[in-house]
Amino acid sequence: MLHAAILVLLLAFALAGADGASAADWAVKSLPRTDGPGVRCVLESGRLSIPDGYQKTTVYITVAPKSVAITSVSPLDGGFSDIGLEVDGEELVKLDKLGGDKTALFDSKYDRLVARFKAGTSVRAQLRFWPTWPATGTHSAEFTLIGFTKAFGELAACR
Repeated sequence: MLHAAILVLLLAFALAGADGASAADWAVKSLPRTDGPGVRCVLESGRLSIPDGYQKTTVYITVAPKSVAITSVSPLDGGFSDIGLEVDGEELVKLDKLGGDKTALFDSKYDRLVARFKAGTSVRAQLRFWPTWPATGTHSAEFTLIGFTKAFGELAACR
């Protein structure tokens, strides 16, 4: 009986890792500043691999003081205004603008998104890729929010 319970737990962990980022994937990172000396701290989700309509791409979420962003290896298509974040099935929060061709920014919705991230269990990133190619529709990546609140507290302490 004990072996069966352990097997079920191991299977559950394996399946969770296959479908989304795990709690350990929310990590505070110190990055070199681009506007002067020192470092800037950001909170990053784990990286997920999803189809972009033509190939696989990697996506992740970054939370910095007063900024939430989704970054992709493939170019994003902001022309349809359907790129956004959806926490636990609530209303899709649409991007403010693209920052370059591979990053969707949600700066004006920062407080609302961080509050939802802290209260939620998962966030779905809805993305659209390849603005200069035939449209392939939206593609989604589901990230866990388990561990986000603790990691966000660590972000506040990062210098």
